[in-house]
Amino acid sequence: MSLQKLKAVFIEKLKGIYPADEAGNLFNLAIENLTGINLRNNSTATFAPDGCFMKMWDAIEKRLQQSEPIQYILNEAWFYDIPFYVNQSVLIPRPETEELVDWIIKDHKEKHDLSILDIGTGSGCIPVILKRKIPQSRVSSCDISNEALLVAQKNARKHKTEINFIQSDFLNKNNWSSFSATDIIVSNPPYIPQQEKSLMHDNVLAHEPHLALFVEDSNPLIFYAAIAEAGKTLLKDNGTIYVEIFEGLGKETQLLFENQGFNPVLKKDMQGKDRFVKARK
Repeated sequence: MSLQKLKAVFIEKLKGIYPADEAGNLFNLAIENLTGINLRNNSTATFAPDGCFMKMWDAIEKRLQQSEPIQYILNEAWFYDIPFYVNQSVLIPRPETEELVDWIIKDHKEKHDLSILDIGTGSGCIPVILKRKIPQSRVSSCDISNEALLVAQKNARKHKTEINFIQSDFLNKNNWSSFSATDIIVSNPPYIPQQEKSLMHDNVLAHEPHLALFVEDSNPLIFYAAIAEAGKTLLKDNGTIYVEIFEGLGKETQLLFENQGFNPVLKKDMQGKDRFVKARK
């Protein structure tokens, strides 16, 4: 079966789950992962699938038909400019988080003797990129999930970045003493209110870790309140907090940091949604 025929059958099987153009992109990702052929740069490439390949391919199709994200199937998600290992213990890195990381890099790439604390590391995408792009920095990163930390450590090793990983429940104030004073606190914490679940796609709800996604409706800013309070003691003079936020609570999150004595700036993402707060001590 030619690649063109394989692609046509693939798109047909996923009809009703993914639009044709998105299914085509999934096809390209899967082919590149399995064969190394980049169809975006070589659309006329040929390939003769054997029985072993077709067995793996059938398994991929079946998992996609169950709305499982392609990143978990391939155990790979690109973030910023490099691939990260991912599994269902961690969130799939999002383009919005790339914007958060890029903001930090642009603000601090020329600085030396810089310390960074990442809260809620997940796959490790934030600390790994920051260490790569600001190599003179000292980076620490924490997560409550040991399974997530194993993934983050694997990615740090893969990309040869030295990061101090700590297992810690950051909401427990007794744990803050284990962190050193730092110039930057960065976090993409759980921020989606439970009530938003009904608006989300099955591929997220059924496969991504809810611990890293959702907060209680009664206290949706719980992590930002903890980060702000901890920041008053953990941040060095003129230190800065960078956080990704829930789009529907931008003003409320900005006000929270303001009430804690910070000078916060609210920033929109590329889609024009309130998505980030930068708060200087």
